[in-house]
Amino acid sequence: MQISVSLLLYFLSFFSPIQGFAPSPAPGPYPNFSSVQDFSFPPSPDSSVDYPAPAPVTVEEGSEKSGGVVPSVPVAEPEDEAGWETLNLKWCTVREEFDDCQDFVSALDQSDEYTWKCVKRDTTQECLESIRKGEADMINVEAGLAYTAFLNYSMKAIANEVYCGHAQSYDAVAVVNRKACLENEGLSLMDFKGHKSCNGGYSTATGWNYPINHIKGSSIFHLKQMNDREIASGFFSDVCAPSEFEGVNVGGMCSGCGNENGSCHSSSMYYSGHSGAFRCLVEEMGDIAFVRGDTALLYSMEGPHNQSWSTKSIRDFMYLCPQGGCREINGYSGSCSFGTVPANVIMASNSIPNTKRLFILQTLTNATRMNDALYAGKNGASHLLSPSTQELVAVKKLTRSYLGKSASISQSIQEVNKAETQANPSTQNAESAIASSSSCLHNLVVIAFILVLTELILHL
Repeated sequence: MQISVSLLLYFLSFFSPIQGFAPSPAPGPYPNFSSVQDFSFPPSPDSSVDYPAPAPVTVEEGSEKSGGVVPSVPVAEPEDEAGWETLNLKWCTVREEFDDCQDFVSALDQSDEYTWKCVKRDTTQECLESIRKGEADMINVEAGLAYTAFLNYSMKAIANEVYCGHAQSYDAVAVVNRKACLENEGLSLMDFKGHKSCNGGYSTATGWNYPINHIKGSSIFHLKQMNDREIASGFFSDVCAPSEFEGVNVGGMCSGCGNENGSCHSSSMYYSGHSGAFRCLVEEMGDIAFVRGDTALLYSMEGPHNQSWSTKSIRDFMYLCPQGGCREINGYSGSCSFGTVPANVIMASNSIPNTKRLFILQTLTNATRMNDALYAGKNGASHLLSPSTQELVAVKKLTRSYLGKSASISQSIQEVNKAETQANPSTQNAESAIASSSSCLHNLVVIAFILVLTELILHL
């Protein structure tokens, strides 16, 4: 019997540990936290992955309490500001915004405690990452990107732009060539299937989310399981929608203004934003532009912010109404709109110290200082704030509530993308499943062999 056991052990030595049967390693020593400050949570997930479900509002809003309303003049609360740069207030800017920011903050009062600074990054994504790391404090973004900041970067709205007539929203419209309207009195968005579009930015409210949501609900796509990219490429022949983000399913679509394979390049960013989408239409790179209601008025040949590319008159264009037909462009689209978008908003980290947030609001909502800053340098024709901005006011709602319908549309599009991804698992996941099955089969074969061998040895 001793010989039999020895033979068994000898044969077992030829097999490596079977997956799933190796002993668990002994647990390492527990970390010794001398204080609460020694503990840190793991970093937030990378923004390039699929969007998760919205976080509970109570977590997102941090110090925003009671009834979903934020006091217009919040009370400073004692808090630990360790790890924060308390001497500088850093406004994160994207590309050309930096010079405008320099002019803007130079007109703001500097206090003994805080000094305004401008931080430059190449994309909105880089700014959001910088704010998450504490390298910057705030950024001004439109509603679609604000939802991304809220959902994926734990940020909240603290102040928003106000426009003429105390408006705190604007209309999302489609602008087309007048010639197309004259040729077809009943012209509708469905007539632009197979045409080229100018979207201004992927995942932006006006340029992407609203029109894609409208097309998604049409008879063409409402029964099909398609993500937003498939809807856009299936409806338009070419798309110009640069992105402020990099990664899987968040990069831009630039078949109309980028590389031959449809990817975007640096020059594609000339066509980003509302003015960029209108430029795309003016330069005949697209047949329809999705912009805000006053964009064509501001950037046409006669407009107050006309550019070197503004070579066409406002009379060359018209609004395209969602229900069909066209309307003259006068800045007030009325029912000829794809929806109302909340005003651009200044976002900051949920964990921004209350004293710093309070100082930002007190400075930016001061009418005299803001009036000087708005007309300082080149701000009127730039990108830091919308050209039609008259003032900034504190956001008195929770972020999700402030974004309202825009957030609901953003969420519905992300749910479509998520559902499509789940319905069509990646090849990598399939290969992983096959590999896992093969490993399990190998383990079963080895176990069966050992049992047979043991039986033979015991009968020697």
